[in-house]
Amino acid sequence: PPWSVPRHKAALHHIQTSGLKHGLGGRMRCAREGLNCTITGPDVGVRAWCDELRAFDPAFQGTEFKLTPGLPPGQHFPKLNAFPVEELVNYGLAGSRAPPISRTAAHLEPAEYHSKMSEPDTVIIDVRNHYEAMIGHFAPPPGGAEMLDPKMRKSTEFPAWLDRDSTKEKIRGKQVLMYCTGGVRCERASALLRSKLEETDNALGVKGVYQLQGGIHKYIEQHPDGGNWVGKNYTFDKRFAHAPLKLEGEGKVAVVGRCEKCDAEWDRFRGKRRCPMCGVPSLICKGCWDKHESGEEIIGDDVKCELCKEEGIMSKKEWRQKEDRIIGDYEEKLKRLEQKTKESRRDDELPLTKGLSPAPNPNGETRLWIGNLNNKKVTAEAINDMFSGVKFVQLVFDPKGRPKGFAFAEMRSAEDAGRAVGAGGKV
Repeated sequence: PPWSVPRHKAALHHIQTSGLKHGLGGRMRCAREGLNCTITGPDVGVRAWCDELRAFDPAFQGTEFKLTPGLPPGQHFPKLNAFPVEELVNYGLAGSRAPPISRTAAHLEPAEYHSKMSEPDTVIIDVRNHYEAMIGHFAPPPGGAEMLDPKMRKSTEFPAWLDRDSTKEKIRGKQVLMYCTGGVRCERASALLRSKLEETDNALGVKGVYQLQGGIHKYIEQHPDGGNWVGKNYTFDKRFAHAPLKLEGEGKVAVVGRCEKCDAEWDRFRGKRRCPMCGVPSLICKGCWDKHESGEEIIGDDVKCELCKEEGIMSKKEWRQKEDRIIGDYEEKLKRLEQKTKESRRDDELPLTKGLSPAPNPNGETRLWIGNLNNKKVTAEAINDMFSGVKFVQLVFDPKGRPKGFAFAEMRSAEDAGRAVGAGGKV
């Protein structure tokens, strides 16, 4: 379950103080639903930070920390930046719009995922940004899964893409595989898809939703010859990209990207140039970049990213208008659905909370502890029936699988949580 507000603050303080103590650098995103960190530092310091995080919260005992030993000093982050965020990955789905992480897809180890890529009636969704996919992606064998690239410039475009009729038709009757760099983006993306399917009683007939455990990073570690992976894996650190170890050692890494200026094969993002229209990183080869820096042949605003070329984007203003339209249309749809849900809840107010004023909730808590439950009869469905505004319920069991008589519930809003607490004497 998500951290409470005080616990979230304590987590932010812990990761920063522990990181500074061990001489780490990098970025640490701290949300109530967990952490998304990219850090560098001395090997012993990074491992000590991981151990202290496990001690801080047992929820991290089973976390797979992705470690890359022997990183050259030039690829270390110079300073540490830990900051609170609403979402681990910004999908524009904070607060009550956030699908519960408990609905995330089944996690497949690389060997299982590799096997499923050969199965028919399967689609694979690349949850990364398109510029990442430009230099590397999965290529399923003939007769196997179909690749779907949402062609996003940033993650906030994913919910709208998932909601398109064309996307729904692509996944209808299929099993859906998802992947990203390390697995974090899939946690929210797969939970969003599964939530949408549940809301419609799986009207699309999707046969299952799966995500790659450990992401591309773990897959190419376990498939040093590449497996079904082609090209390089884009990273958000100073390595910029890496490839399967055996292929790198033999100099056989396939180059799948192309220079935006001359169309030569290229897979390295150089310098700080970005698309002059939409702002994503530019893929410019060494020859064109050297000519640009020497003044021999300047790279002008006519050189833009692959997506802006495909979409015929001719200016920053045109791109901003398109982006606002895409996000705005989806926002309006969400608001209509939320209003409809609110009206439905008002009409069907549950007897237990009807007419009650919310209990004081100064910290805006949405996570509740519910005790004194009947061990023989308690179910998550029964708790859902007790209160309005329950997002999800987690029952607590002993090592033998017997209910302990209490549970945690995540409410849709602080007001729902207050109203449930106000009904406490009637449960």
